[in-house]
Amino acid sequence: MENLQLQPDQVLSTHDFPVYNEHILKMYFRMAKHAPELVPPTPVIHVSSGLPLLPDSHEHSQQHNQALTAYLNKHPDVEYIMLDGSHKTTALALTHNPIDALIIRTNEDIRQMFAMVEKGELFGFNNPDTFPQTLLDIATHLSKSTDFQTISSKTRRMIAAKVIPRYMINHYQSDSLRYRYIPSLSVKP
Repeated sequence: MENLQLQPDQVLSTHDFPVYNEHILKMYFRMAKHAPELVPPTPVIHVSSGLPLLPDSHEHSQQHNQALTAYLNKHPDVEYIMLDGSHKTTALALTHNPIDALIIRTNEDIRQMFAMVEKGELFGFNNPDTFPQTLLDIATHLSKSTDFQTISSKTRRMIAAKVIPRYMINHYQSDSLRYRYIPSLSVKP
């Protein structure tokens, strides 16, 4: 299993808008702001490993599959799809930190993720036991909407809608003046 540092605009996010639990977001925000190395890694898949497309037998397969493919073709910087971790990735984006990602490609990678949960290296991994099942699971989740978004665009959307605490918005806006995102790099002037 490969570990990479990714920028929030490289990763397609889940549809959790706004995040489900503000208290969890607050915890991750504090970690991301003061000790980002303590934020557990986020499981992702690379788009070349297989797109999370629905089988033809699924009710919304044609609509979802066309929409996802069109989105990825229109956004070539999006190379990864997040499997889980909306709270921690939002906190990392709000604090202008890269996403520590674990690239899932095989059934063995998934077994390693479950072992990391048992050791306390991850707080949870709510995915099926096999890579093909994981692709189907994330496809089903993503099929709930044809409006896809990156971690970065979802975070900006939460800021615009003011569905996160004001102090987080203030931090993002004041801190963003000191940071400039370049694909795959975060450069501090």
